Amino acid sequence: MEIVLIIFCVTSVIITSVIVTLELKREKVLNIESYNNDINTTNFHGQRILIKDKKTNEKLRNRVFETLDQQLNKLGYMSKGPKLDFINNTLKSDYSDLEELSPIELETAFVAILKARESDELAA
Repeated sequence: MEIVLIIFCVTSVIITSVIVTLELKREKVLNIESYNNDINTTNFHGQRILIKDKKTNEKLRNRVFETLDQQLNKLGYMSKGPKLDFINNTLKSDYSDLEELSPIELETAFVAILKARESDELAA
């Protein structure tokens, strides 16, 4: 019984040492990245976001809004006013710019656009 307890304690110490070593290495890498200005900010979960990831997210967001604009153009909404009217009627909101939409609202808007396009195709 004593041998089992000793083996358990030694195993616990080894596992704890490995975890501490890995955390220290990770902290060292984060400090180096921070020193090299690779890290800009943190996300909702407290994880660090690299500048290159932030730029990628901005590009993706811009493409989503470009696609939304193109789809609204295909529906016949050419200027900002009618586009906002369509979005505000769909979402039952009062936005003054399309870029204020959250991801869930964007999804709802795209679904509404698809339904409007389908109903136009059925009517034709």
